[in-house]
Amino acid sequence: MGYRSDVYIAVAFASKSDMEEVLAVYAIDPRVQKMGLVKDWEVKEDNILFYSVAGTKWYDSYEDVQGLEYMLTLADQFHEERDMPIAHRFIRTGDELDDIEVREDHGGDDGDLIEKLWDGMQLSRSVEVTL
Repeated sequence: MGYRSDVYIAVAFASKSDMEEVLAVYAIDPRVQKMGLVKDWEVKEDNILFYSVAGTKWYDSYEDVQGLEYMLTLADQFHEERDMPIAHRFIRTGDELDDIEVREDHGGDDGDLIEKLWDGMQLSRSVEVTL
């Protein structure tokens, strides 16, 4: 079976046209096309692309992981090269209690985009007791 993770990624844009432009460039990447990854992204309100998966094997060497993480790289490139306002947040929780990875970045805005992601993506662990 192997080690499994739950993964959540959100990428926020200042406008719908910015989001659509980045998504169009993302869609022509060979890894994205080969793995059919465009369909895995959900468009949320306020121009946010969202991806989530539970119980997956999330290894940097996997082609689908590389393709999904390419969205973050691409958003950063659009910000750096075109001064496009963006924010993104990545949360991965593994099988082990202390295996938590949180990454985020933003730029070109006054903090509103990353604040939307903080408000909309909170990490919580809970214990369910059914004794």
